[in-house]
Amino acid sequence: MFLSSVSLTRLIRVLLPCVCALPLLVQAADKAKESSFGKAPPKSPLLSRNELRECMALQEKNRSTLADTSKLQTQLGHDKEEIVRLAAELKETLVWLDQTSAEQVDQYNAKAAARTKLIEAYEARVPAYNAQVDALKASRDAFAKNCENRRFDERDEADIKSGK
Repeated sequence: MFLSSVSLTRLIRVLLPCVCALPLLVQAADKAKESSFGKAPPKSPLLSRNELRECMALQEKNRSTLADTSKLQTQLGHDKEEIVRLAAELKETLVWLDQTSAEQVDQYNAKAAARTKLIEAYEARVPAYNAQVDALKASRDAFAKNCENRRFDERDEADIKSGK
């Protein structure tokens, strides 16, 4: 079938813009979807896949350490409340203690010794807690310096999460 010159001209006028737009559509489809840790400037460089992997690992480590630190903080808080409660109980007991009764004195001394052991255990755990808090702060600072407000390709993130 032969096309007339008019039909051919119309066909070219319709197809030429489509053909010219094709590379733009392909480029738009290939453009990476971007995300960031925080609010990254639009023209900042993207994190490489290895940098993103390190940032994701550091972020997960920070979450885990925060959970452990919070749990330890709660335990220390309960222990401190128990120490204060026992101190008040011992103080009240001392007021009514019959110091001539060896049995009552021995019971009081046993409770005081138990409180002292609890205090020693509490004081032994506090430096470890403080070290854990300092390590978490340092890790958060490292994340802020290296990862926060940095852009990354969402496809890289998906690949890392899927184990690639």
